[in-house]
Amino acid sequence: MDILQLYYFINIVECNFNLSLAAKKIHISQPALSQFISNFESEKEILLFYRKNGRLNGLTPAGERIYEYALKITEQHEEMQEVVRLESLKQKGTIRIGLPSLILRVYFSQYFPSLSLNNPDVHIEIIENGSNELRKMLIADEIDMAILIEPTSLDTKKYEQHVIEIDQMVAFMAIDHPLVHCDKLQWKDLKNYPIGTFNKNFMTHQLVADKLRELNIENQIHFTSSSWDYLIEATRNEEIITILPRPVETFFDSKVFTTKKFEDFIPFNFRLCRPVKDKYNSVEDFVFDNIIEHFYQPLEN
Repeated sequence: MDILQLYYFINIVECNFNLSLAAKKIHISQPALSQFISNFESEKEILLFYRKNGRLNGLTPAGERIYEYALKITEQHEEMQEVVRLESLKQKGTIRIGLPSLILRVYFSQYFPSLSLNNPDVHIEIIENGSNELRKMLIADEIDMAILIEPTSLDTKKYEQHVIEIDQMVAFMAIDHPLVHCDKLQWKDLKNYPIGTFNKNFMTHQLVADKLRELNIENQIHFTSSSWDYLIEATRNEEIITILPRPVETFFDSKVFTTKKFEDFIPFNFRLCRPVKDKYNSVEDFVFDNIIEHFYQPLEN
């Protein structure tokens, strides 16, 4: 069988041996699908299917073994196709960079368009996701580099990492919230108030949950979302507190909402990360070095 025929075979099994349904699903005629089965079994002198009243009724032992191989081969074929696609992009000068949406909007919304306009031979593909998912993609070699929130949990011997920004998590609330008069918050101040934050795909969720767990108030997280604007809007209810990275305050109406820092704050720091290689192509090095240079902050004396 060629790779297309393997997909036909798998599809027949997944459609519970209903040739009419299988043919419709893969957009070929039922006679053509039936002919494929007959030709293969005749040419190879092997029966793949049991039959009852002229209809397919299950796999023979030989069919079951071939089906297992078909699943493995098609999975490897799909993996190979993805590798081919990614390598093709690299040779064309395309770099895949993963960033959390908030960081992309706050820190890179002007940077990447400017970089592309000034360097027309450099093609950048932006992948937006939570830091946890981007870490998995980086390890799986699905992206070339990523902006990850600390802790990155990457092996420092296998991944190059550079600090891009140092910041902190803060509490967002309505301007008439009972805690608005506090200069800085203690975490114990949040007891008895419903809390919102990013969902579990985000590293920030884990950081917030761990901090609240220390004080036995993690069960107060009632609102989670990937949308910071939804979480901010939720604080129009004067009881709700949303814990998010401080840069979000760039986008909210200070006449309606306010922020409060924590005495013992959760850091919101992020790093530019990429796998350690013996050699990088020129585009990879250019983009990586350019990001570091652009965001470089000299230490104050």
